[in-house]
Amino acid sequence: MTTSHAIRLKSMTGAILSVLLVTGLLAMLQLRSSIQAASVVMPNCVDTQLIVTGVEAPGGSLHAGLVIHYRNVSATECSLTGYPDVVGINFETGKSRGAGHIRDGYLDGWMGYKDGKTKPLPLVVLRARNGEASSMVEWADGGTAQQSGCTVLTSLWANMPSGPRPFALKEWMLVCGYFDATPFVPGATGSAH
Repeated sequence: MTTSHAIRLKSMTGAILSVLLVTGLLAMLQLRSSIQAASVVMPNCVDTQLIVTGVEAPGGSLHAGLVIHYRNVSATECSLTGYPDVVGINFETGKSRGAGHIRDGYLDGWMGYKDGKTKPLPLVVLRARNGEASSMVEWADGGTAQQSGCTVLTSLWANMPSGPRPFALKEWMLVCGYFDATPFVPGATGSAH
C-alpha cells in the first residue's frame, strides 16, 4: 500500500468515525429530550399539597351553593381535573348525602360546550405555593327542615379524585332537592365560561 493510499484510507476512516460520533450524539440528545419531555408530565395534586376552604356562593331563588377553593401550598406544581367527591353529613342525625356530578348548574360551573360540541373537562394547573382552583357544590333549599324530602347537613366533605382522605368543611345546609358538584376550574369563583 502506498503512502497516499494509507493517508486517504486514514482520512476516510476519520470522516466515517466523525459521522458515526455525530450521529450517536444526536441520537443521545434526542433520547435525552424525550426523557425530559416524558418527565414534564404534570402530577395530580394530592391532599397533602392543598388547603381546601369554602365560601358561600351567590345564591338564587330557592338555590344555594358553596364555592370550594383548592390552594397549592407545596413547593411543586400539580394539577386537578374532573370532579371532587362531595358528601354532605349530619353527625347528629346520621344522615348523609352524596353530590351528583354536573358540568354546569343553576349557580354556574364549567360551560362545557363550544360550537355545539361538548368540551373535555379542564386540566387546571396549580402553581407552586399559591396556585388556585375551585369547584362548586349547589343545592335546592326551598323548604323547611321538617318537610319531607329535606335534609339538614352540618358538614361537607370534599375529596380529590382517588384521594386517601377528605377535607371537612363546617357548613350548615338545608338540602331540599338536587345536591350537585361541578368540576375543578381555574380561579376562585367556581365558574369558567
